[in-house]
Amino acid sequence: MKERNQTEGSISVYLALTFTIMLSLILLIVEGARENAVRMKLECAMDLSLSSVFAEYNRPLLEQYDLFFIDTSYGLAGASIDRLEGHLESYLNDNFAVNEELGIMKNLLELYTEEVTVTDYSLASDEEGLLIKRQAVSYMKDLYGTTYLEELNRQLDVVQEEGLFMRDVTAERLANQSAIDSVEIPPKQINEDEWEEVELNNPADAVNSSRGILSLVIDGEQELSLSGVNLSNYIFARNCNQGSGLLGRERIKAAEELIFNEYLLKKCGCYTSPKETGALEYQVEYILEGKNSDIENLKAVVNKLLLIRETANVVYLFSDSAKMAEAEALAIAVTSAVAVPELAELVKISLIFAWAYAESVYDVRSLLQGGRIPLLKSEETWHYSLSGMLDFASDTRIEGEGTEGAGLSYGDYLRVFLATKEVREKTYRAMDIMEMDVRKCPGNSCFRLDTCVDYVEAKVYAGSKYGFSHEITRTYYYY
Repeated sequence: MKERNQTEGSISVYLALTFTIMLSLILLIVEGARENAVRMKLECAMDLSLSSVFAEYNRPLLEQYDLFFIDTSYGLAGASIDRLEGHLESYLNDNFAVNEELGIMKNLLELYTEEVTVTDYSLASDEEGLLIKRQAVSYMKDLYGTTYLEELNRQLDVVQEEGLFMRDVTAERLANQSAIDSVEIPPKQINEDEWEEVELNNPADAVNSSRGILSLVIDGEQELSLSGVNLSNYIFARNCNQGSGLLGRERIKAAEELIFNEYLLKKCGCYTSPKETGALEYQVEYILEGKNSDIENLKAVVNKLLLIRETANVVYLFSDSAKMAEAEALAIAVTSAVAVPELAELVKISLIFAWAYAESVYDVRSLLQGGRIPLLKSEETWHYSLSGMLDFASDTRIEGEGTEGAGLSYGDYLRVFLATKEVREKTYRAMDIMEMDVRKCPGNSCFRLDTCVDYVEAKVYAGSKYGFSHEITRTYYYY
């Protein structure tokens, strides 16, 4: 009987030891499962929280410019990465919490954030606006592809071949006029003792005296925008915050600058299609010229248009033997009247420049009224006769070039100007326009592109009331 009790006692001890070991193993597995669950929960919560943070993009910037950026001011004065960290921490805590609506009453993980840090980020203004341009180019490619660039490249080839931007016709005209002025015209004898000063009645002088008058090309019935801004308030005039830029992400190619130009023409207003809700209505003109008012920007673009049209028209006139003969005949008549035949060639050249300018005024007037003018004219598209050029200032007729497909529109000429504009200035002025427009939207008066984020690297330290702690680092970006 005693032996039996000893055997039963041994079995009880054995079972107790075995149960203890098995219980320890089960508890170890449970704790291991809990730790893995904590790690998995943290990873899922981090991904969801970053997605939520990046869903807080600035809506006016998206609606007006189709750009995704987080405004770290969140509509308040003084932007800060700390605010973004606060939003991320708030979303993490929400994702750590148990959803009681699902019937879960016990939090088996008890996670909480110990530290949330944004360790790296990229700003919209980094690398001279390259992040903005990258998004803009992607948007345009998705929308249109790239086939529309072929015609623009053809136009640029014409501009380069004919030297429309390189040739300085103003210097040529002034040099020719200086040569005319240097020739002394002999006085005319009235009687034996009296002489009269003789003036060269060059028809070109009347045309040249009207240069630089904006009203020549603006229809008097059209209202001009009187909008103006203080440029010191915008990104081009201030020192920008710096982020980490593209960080190895694909850069835009040099040829894609043309696509960015198309984006600007699509999103920004100009004289023939003003953006009435903008701080400036003639926005493309501002990007090209950088003046603080619509009027001044329009004047500068009009002068540039007149110059390129005058150059193109001079090129055409010198190639047209019939028109050159007309100018020569008139020059001979003018110089013969003052007995200075040696001036005939110089006067002929001055008439050509005046004729080209008068035609240019007509061209620009047509463009500003929605017409089309080819880069290089032909006999069929030429408007003024030599005698008609003298009345160009009072000529308001617009004919011929207004038909569809007959040449380039005002917007097409702006496209050519953008293609030859210095890249950095163009990009920063485009960012100025974006800031102007977004600040006019309610709740965005403090908007700044150099505090807008499109890439974030965040590190989170999270703990559990069950004694676990983990660290996780994630990156997230729009494109």
